[in-house]
Parts: sequence; C-alpha cells; structure tokens
Amino acid sequence: MEKVNYIAHLNTVFERFNNDERIKQGHITLYLAFFQKWNREFFKKTLTINREFIMEKAKFKSKTTYHIYLKDLNDWGYLNYFPSFHPARGSKVKMSIFGTTSGTSSGTPAYQKMANSVPEPGQNLAPSYKLKTKENNNKLAMPASQLEVLIFFKENNWTEIEGVKFYNYYKSVGWKLRGGLRIKNWKAHAKKYVEKGYEIKQEAATPISGYLKNIKSVVNKNYYGPL
Repeated sequence: MEKVNYIAHLNTVFERFNNDERIKQGHITLYLAFFQKWNREFFKKTLTINREFIMEKAKFKSKTTYHIYLKDLNDWGYLNYFPSFHPARGSKVKMSIFGTTSGTSSGTPAYQKMANSVPEPGQNLAPSYKLKTKENNNKLAMPASQLEVLIFFKENNWTEIEGVKFYNYYKSVGWKLRGGLRIKNWKAHAKKYVEKGYEIKQEAATPISGYLKNIKSVVNKNYYGPL
C-alpha cells in the first residue's frame, strides 16, 4: 500500500489541473475514475484495470476517446499506463502520488511547470490557431512513442508484432519514405503499411493466383483453321 494523503493528494491534483491548460473535462473524469478504484484498493502500487468498468465510471462511450485521454494522462505524468495485449490479462496503471513534501514520490515523473514569463516588447506572437495547427501536424508526422503506435494498432484490431515492426522500422529511417520525403500522417501510412502487408500475405498464400491471371489474359484462338 502506497502512503497517500487523500485530501492533500486531491487538492494538489486539482490545483495542477487548474494550472494545466491542456486539461479538459474528459481528462478529469477519467482521472477520478482511476482514483476511485485506487482508493477502494487502498492505494495499491499498481492497479489491474477493466476498460469497460473505467469507461462506465468516467462516462465514456468511445474506446478511441478513452485511449486518447488515457495517453495524455500518461504522457503528462499524472499516471503510468502499462497496456496488456493479452485478452485474458488486464492492463495496469500506476498512479502518480501528489501532495507529499517533495511534491511527488520517488520514481514519479516531475510535473512540468507552465511558463509564466511575459513576452518582451516587440516580440512577434504567432496566432494561437497557427500554433495549434503546427502542433497537430507534428503529432501526425510521427508518434510520440511506441506505446501510441501499439494503442493505435490495437484499436484497429491489428497485431502487436506488426505495430512493433512498423515503429522500429520508420523510427530507424527518421519517419521518411524511400524517396526521402517525410511522412505527413503516420496513422494513414500505418493503414497503408498493414494493407500492403496483407496483400503480400494473400499473394503468398495463393501462388496459383498469378497463373490464373495469365490464363484469363490469353487471347481466344481459332483451332479450326488450317495449320
């Protein structure tokens, strides 16, 4: 059992939520669903979770939305998510501890403080919509981690091993295509990657398919004419 001060922890978390401009209502409801389970299990070091149960408590109906908000909470240090790709084994979550003397417990990711500095006079400021567009483009160009890729593959019912292969290969080539062009949307490219792989497997599984294509392409001949 972890040493957690219920009131101090929640007060600190809510203060962080209030100061974190990235946090939306979905993040808060999902975090509280995890916290409720954590509290009922006497603040265990790791929790084995049931996605349907957590989604019900957080009032989520979409698995995609659930994974998006869960990934955010993981990336921003509010918790650590360890997905399980085995149907009989539940995924695990380790909750970060807040409200201690040092701010966080040992081994918990440090919280990134928001910038409070005021721009110097004359400093050009980019419109917020341009910053958001650039940020979204960067996210689509390459995944933040292998975990993001595996979650995406799992949502599309693709195998984990294909996700690992996809991530390792394109990470090694700097998320670029063979011609040197940078991938603009890794998710769209992952779909092409998987579809192409299935086409190759299908071709290999039916070697006679090429022979049948050749037969169909043969021009009809007249066998009644003189030789």
